[in-house]
Amino acid sequence: MDLKKLNDDEITGRYQRRFAVGAVMVVILAFPAAIYSFFAVTGLFNRPADWISADTPVRIAFDDFASRFSVTDLVLVSWEGAQLGSPQLDEATRLLRPLCDEEGVGPTAETAATKSLANLKESSQRSITKLLGTLDGKPLHWARSGTEILQKMTDAPASLPRASAIKRLTGSIVGSDGKQTCLVISLNELGSVNRRVAIAGIRKSLALQFAIGQEVIAMAGGPYDGTVIDEASIRSVRTFSPPSAIVAALLCFFCLRSFVLTATITAIAVIGEGLVLTAVYFSGTPMNAVLIVLPPLVFVLTISSGIHLSNYYLDALREFPTATRAQAAAIAMRAGTLPCLMAASTTVVGLGSLTLVRLEPIRIFGIVSVMGLIVTLALLLLVLPGAMLLYGGPREVSDREMLHGPQGESSRQRLRRRLRLLLRGVLRRPVAVIVAFTLCTVALGVGLFSLNTSVNVPRMFDATHPLRTQYDWFEANIGPTVNGELLLRFPTGQIAEDAIDRLELVKEAHVATARANDVGGVLSAISFLPPVSNARGLSATANRAVIRGQLMDPESAIGKLGYLSRDDEAEVWRISFRLPMTTSSDYAQEIEAIGTSVSDAIKKSIGDAKDRSMPEVVLTGGVKVAQEAQEILLTDLFASFLSAFAIVAVVMMFLLRSIPGGLIAMMPNLFPTVGLFGFMGLIHLPLDIGSVMTASVALGIAVDDTIHLLSQFASRTARGLSRRAAAWGALEQCGMAMVHTTLVCGVSLLVYSFSDFVPTRRFAFLMFGLLAMALLGDLLLLPAIMISRLGVLLSKPIMADPGAELRGVVPNKAEPIDARRVPPAQIRT
Repeated sequence: MDLKKLNDDEITGRYQRRFAVGAVMVVILAFPAAIYSFFAVTGLFNRPADWISADTPVRIAFDDFASRFSVTDLVLVSWEGAQLGSPQLDEATRLLRPLCDEEGVGPTAETAATKSLANLKESSQRSITKLLGTLDGKPLHWARSGTEILQKMTDAPASLPRASAIKRLTGSIVGSDGKQTCLVISLNELGSVNRRVAIAGIRKSLALQFAIGQEVIAMAGGPYDGTVIDEASIRSVRTFSPPSAIVAALLCFFCLRSFVLTATITAIAVIGEGLVLTAVYFSGTPMNAVLIVLPPLVFVLTISSGIHLSNYYLDALREFPTATRAQAAAIAMRAGTLPCLMAASTTVVGLGSLTLVRLEPIRIFGIVSVMGLIVTLALLLLVLPGAMLLYGGPREVSDREMLHGPQGESSRQRLRRRLRLLLRGVLRRPVAVIVAFTLCTVALGVGLFSLNTSVNVPRMFDATHPLRTQYDWFEANIGPTVNGELLLRFPTGQIAEDAIDRLELVKEAHVATARANDVGGVLSAISFLPPVSNARGLSATANRAVIRGQLMDPESAIGKLGYLSRDDEAEVWRISFRLPMTTSSDYAQEIEAIGTSVSDAIKKSIGDAKDRSMPEVVLTGGVKVAQEAQEILLTDLFASFLSAFAIVAVVMMFLLRSIPGGLIAMMPNLFPTVGLFGFMGLIHLPLDIGSVMTASVALGIAVDDTIHLLSQFASRTARGLSRRAAAWGALEQCGMAMVHTTLVCGVSLLVYSFSDFVPTRRFAFLMFGLLAMALLGDLLLLPAIMISRLGVLLSKPIMADPGAELRGVVPNKAEPIDARRVPPAQIRT
């Protein structure tokens, strides 16, 4: 590099202007990043049904179910004293009645609400009044106790014997002891959107009324699950983002030894986190458990690019001791800008592939992460050259001293020297390294065939978490807690037969569902009606007439309880079933078995009767939606990874101007993803919502270091160096930057491993593992390929720039050093 061609004043002026523009942009962007990121985190909301596209069959069925029955967001509430006929249960019902919109609006409703609160404690009354004011409306459709439901079954016209009615409710509303029961609460849209406030307010009001601790009140159901996941997600972001940024800044300073460079990179990375949260806020899609890993990911990518550019600058200072800071910055930007841009483009491909997934949060993840990466890289390229001019650290000792270990070398220098000697020893046998990595990849890759995903709620928390303990209490004292729905849909044009005939089909479906494996309680219209008499005579006729009247009257108990819906399109009968909450199953087999057994039972009942129509059997509810989301995840993420891999491979072929060269260059990038995810499959550790998109992300990150290494390797071969000399020189140029990137990004993400939210914790460990394995691939496998005969295919990429090379060749017995490129023993400025 001819330093005379680099005009110091011109470079200084240009970089100072860019720094000023970039600094102004950083300040301007900091305000919306801080404000709207707070709103985004505060508005965090997890509801899997919203993640699935509205035009998919499972979502269409769920939306139809939700519009017909006000039971999509049910919460079960119970405590030790909640027993059939207990005064506490009656008090709880009166306490919650003012929150229910089925009571209506206006003066009459206000009077009824006031009466329902009469004779209750003033503290609990104030709590309910405050909750209504906070939400500016009523959050519940209705609230019913086990006592009320039992009363409807034993009163006329059903007039079921009490023992028979309790038996029908056992496993759903009543415990096996025939006494313990619960409140069933249906949240409306206002309550669902504001469920954190609504559920916390209900729990507090009940605790005040009965003078018990809030932790004693057990809750279960989809909205409660969502509330706990929301709170855990918010806590993860707010608790661990600041210390993660601090750890990253400290490690960055340790690696770069420059406050200015560290502060610049960290500030842009933190603003990048805020900007992606802002983008999510304005996207219209609320933050959720999938998107909480987005800010730390953008932080990692920004830190990675910043460290690579800074290391080019530090290398320029060491390589050209007579260069001014402006000249060193110009050399660094020439050497590092193109590799950074090319690395960013491949990362964009990896992240962009997530837009192929049909789940809305993951599509948003892909789009927003790409935007965040582009913005932060643009800010780095604007601001970092100016920050280099302000660098005040010492220039380090020469490579000759670091290799031979002069007296008085620091522990930092001694470590770097030993690492280089270790790498040189390993890379003396490049073929053995390639074979070892290939065998390891194939062996671990077998586990990919056993890999599965999970959105199982208990797996998201430790065994001692309140959600787990409350579910354990519910299932021990009342019954299974995972709610599923089976619908029998009769098109309006095909229901000429008697309603009692359709009730008989519902009975067959009810019995078949109850007999299915692992099914606990089952409730349907059958549960709330007396047996249909098939005898002849006045009494039997009256029995059928009463039942027929109950079925046809929308104001009857059956209609109000939400087990039958009728409109111009269809008549839909609802059968609600419960499955036990478990950490070892995602209910796919159970749901399929229920649908099959019900269809077979109905077909057998209809037989050859031409006057009876076959209903459509539809499985829906929260458990079915979660299962569908899981299947979409596994299918689409595999497709998105293959698409990303194919596109990145094509890009590498273009960069290397070689089809086989592009494929060979992808080997180090395939190793971390196949290795780690294959290992997860071998040990049967499922992918959860915190790690499902990391396969494509890992590909993008792994390619970053590959691009930088290939660029420097090609620059050296273009100057006529041997492949071994060029590979070692490229490793000398980029090796410490790759180590620094892995150290800073990996360890800063490990801060999230202290979270009590398992998906966040697993994301931290998974990303650290992927970064570490990517480092191994780029430090060992890629240089081995370069040194081997395969390296010929990697030596002529279009990004080769001989003038951008910084480091020369480290001396050994076979390759003498170029004395003209050896800097003085030690230079300080």
